[in-house]
Amino acid sequence: MNVLYQLVIRNTKLYLRDRAAVFFSFLSIIIILLLFILFLGKTQMDNLADNFGDIEGINWLASSWIMAGILTVSTVTVPLMALGTLVMDRQNGTINDFYTSPIDRRILALSYLISSWIIGFIMVFFNMIIGQVYVYFNGGEFLSFIPLMQLLGAIILSIITFSSFFFYLALFIKSPNAFGALSTIVGTFIGFLGGIYIPIGILGKNIQTFMNVLPSAHSVTLIRNIYMKDAIKLVFDGAPTDLYDNYIMIYGLEVNVGGFTMDSIHLVLSMIVFAVIFYTMSVIKLSKTKL
Repeated sequence: MNVLYQLVIRNTKLYLRDRAAVFFSFLSIIIILLLFILFLGKTQMDNLADNFGDIEGINWLASSWIMAGILTVSTVTVPLMALGTLVMDRQNGTINDFYTSPIDRRILALSYLISSWIIGFIMVFFNMIIGQVYVYFNGGEFLSFIPLMQLLGAIILSIITFSSFFFYLALFIKSPNAFGALSTIVGTFIGFLGGIYIPIGILGKNIQTFMNVLPSAHSVTLIRNIYMKDAIKLVFDGAPTDLYDNYIMIYGLEVNVGGFTMDSIHLVLSMIVFAVIFYTMSVIKLSKTKL
């Protein structure tokens, strides 16, 4: 355990010393936030007002929707950038020293993952605080204790899920330039895959089906259902059921795969399975790696 602890501390410090890596972890988040403030926010609020009228809680609903999406994006991009330490270790040969040492490769894999979890949680936690303040100043309320704990649990699960996936991909990347290209691609497309730029319900059926099988849709749906619960209750209290059903379908508050609607437990289980599969594949890949 001492070896694991020392490796985690090492990886975490290496990331935090790289200010550029820290900045680019938040770049896609900053872009989405600016797009929402300048363009998307007004468009969405106008659409909601057209559909539901100028009723209490519309601003809260819209700001909660986008902040939950931004929070999900950060659970993807921050752990990904934190895993850049692995790529640097491969480039400068440090990873070979680990391979020739008596360190179990499962421990080695876990050390990179845990450091990405720690970094991800710290950064995403600050992002969550900023989002809560933004929602509050847009007519919303701060999350109460139980929803806050649920949200933190969903954030941790999301970070673990995407860390496992990107760790496996990082094992095939040998240069920082290639890793930078991967980070750029992920940062660009995660807003679309998470239904953040464009609500998933207005897309074609085939695209919806494709997006709904991805863990990004599972993560953002889980987080949004927690983040937006009180705002939804306020806005749709007393409203016709079909109006509410239409909203959750359009704005991605449910995941439907092959006619089956996944509830929260299904979303959680799917993300756990996804994380375990890619962690296992990473350990197998490491065990077969030779100098």
